[in-house]
Amino acid sequence: MTMLEIATFSPHVERALDEEAARPFLENGNRFLRGERIYLRPLELTDATAEYVRWLNDADVTRYLDTGKYPATRETVREYIRSFQGSRTNLAFAIVDRATGRHIGNVTLNHIDPIHRTADTGIMIGSKQFWGRGIAYEAWSLLLGYAFDRLNLRKIIAGAVRDNVASIRTLQKLGFVIEGTFREEKWVEGRYVDTVRLGLFREAFRPK
Repeated sequence: MTMLEIATFSPHVERALDEEAARPFLENGNRFLRGERIYLRPLELTDATAEYVRWLNDADVTRYLDTGKYPATRETVREYIRSFQGSRTNLAFAIVDRATGRHIGNVTLNHIDPIHRTADTGIMIGSKQFWGRGIAYEAWSLLLGYAFDRLNLRKIIAGAVRDNVASIRTLQKLGFVIEGTFREEKWVEGRYVDTVRLGLFREAFRPK
């Protein structure tokens, strides 16, 4: 099974799956980017749960993100989700744990440009119990495979605060290289910090 798999199940195939394995794939439609431990599906209004709001109001989760500067509510989360609906230039996917069907974070593909064939990406693993388990690497692997193989993009861009060593290492493991530094670009925990821009060309992609 490849890391990138668009799965569309017929009723016969669904019945053949055991209940535990099938449940996550049947709850929210039948087309997914499917990995070993997670799958990606479009972010939906029903994802605007109390848990999602807690992620955005948790300083640990949002430390290196642009979000988290103002209080989040279910309505602000719904507004965010609505901004992606019907868009072909900005896509948001829920990261779902296959074992439980639980929504544990999001990954995005933004500013998709069909002429230059570029886009940028970001990620949030909101559920802390999944930190340090390689989920970001797997989610990005799925998303990047989709971007290159299905959307025929040639380059993906990512940004990170210089102090966010874990994200930078994950991106570099996938094949991204640092292309530039922006000095004192972001205000983080009482000080201005540098950010780095990373780029990944299709031929340099190293999927899981």
